[in-house]
Amino acid sequence: MRRLIAALALAGGCASAGAPPGGPERKTPPEIVSITPDSGQTNVKLKSVEFRFDEVVSDRPSGTATGLDQIFLVSPRNGSSVVSWHRSRISVRPRNGFRPNTAYRITLLPGLVDLRGNVRKETNTVLFSTGPTFPAFSINGRVFDWAAQRPASGAYIEAISRADTSLVYLAATDTSGQFEAGPLPEGEYLVRALIDQNSNRILDRNEKWDSVAVNVVTVRPVVELDAIERDSMPPLFSNIVALDSVTLRVTFDKPIDPHLALQPALIRLQKPDSSQLQVTAVQFQAPYDEAKARATALADSLRRAADTSAAARVTPPTPTPTPTPGGAGRAPPPPPKPRLPPPDRGIVVTVAPTTPLVPGTYIATARGIRNLLGRAKDMTRTFTVARPAPADSARRPPAVPPARPPK
Repeated sequence: MRRLIAALALAGGCASAGAPPGGPERKTPPEIVSITPDSGQTNVKLKSVEFRFDEVVSDRPSGTATGLDQIFLVSPRNGSSVVSWHRSRISVRPRNGFRPNTAYRITLLPGLVDLRGNVRKETNTVLFSTGPTFPAFSINGRVFDWAAQRPASGAYIEAISRADTSLVYLAATDTSGQFEAGPLPEGEYLVRALIDQNSNRILDRNEKWDSVAVNVVTVRPVVELDAIERDSMPPLFSNIVALDSVTLRVTFDKPIDPHLALQPALIRLQKPDSSQLQVTAVQFQAPYDEAKARATALADSLRRAADTSAAARVTPPTPTPTPTPGGAGRAPPPPPKPRLPPPDRGIVVTVAPTTPLVPGTYIATARGIRNLLGRAKDMTRTFTVARPAPADSARRPPAVPPARPPK
């Protein structure tokens, strides 16, 4: 017994002196070893698709996703997806099983994590068919964050068949905002894009989205979706400010329809005695601000050009060599932008000089100002034009006393 205790003590001492197990810490995300079935296979008969990795992965993805089912897309959707974790293997299947004679696209989105916290940032896709062929069609497109004027990365896409609304094809945008939904048969589809902030694939309050109807009769129709918050409530007055005696800036609590034909009949301005001001023009505030900025820039350039004496004293700058095309100094191309500028939240109203804005209280009424969903209602608001501030006497130059007569 004494010999056994001594041997155990010696073994314990030798083990504690050795190097810690596991080797150097891994700093790369898990790699896919295989996907079953192979991409491009037809007549596939299976219960689930399996992704195998070169290490144990976590059952909780990174980011806002709360489960592995939120980083896998099964397209077309047939009920909710069942995603099962098996250490270094993940199986994916529709809850209602794979449909016969249907082409499937299974997508692993970025966000898979290993036990050391290394995150996969790539998207991987497997394409197979439970029938003998693949449909020849798909829907390609790009999603923009309309207000930010930039591509929307990771947006959630649904292409819903008009002929069978239970047939929903899913996709997600890449870093440039592009996506491909399908393969799918020809027909009419409603394509919806959602910038899904909490990864639950449901349109929640204040989330940005857009939709467009697509008639698939060509191989790959291309669509643009401009995602933005779309409130069902009509717009309301937010603020009314007089810019000068004939110009008002009117802002609303939400963006208004950029296709709205602005005209004087949309706005009525009254004094408390019900006498009306003559509205001569209504325009969106962005073009007004741009035109005013251009006029200011032109006036500044003309003023600088007129100052010839100052220009003569300026030493001509040394010309900068033009970078060679394709060289190291070449700037990268700008990111793509949506076709339309961001929608305005305001308008600029011009009144006739014969009925100018003078200090006092007014009543503004708007009719037919639509939001992005086409909703509108009549609205009225009272606003005040303030009196000009009096000149600051403290900033006046001191009076020069009269010179004394010589003695």
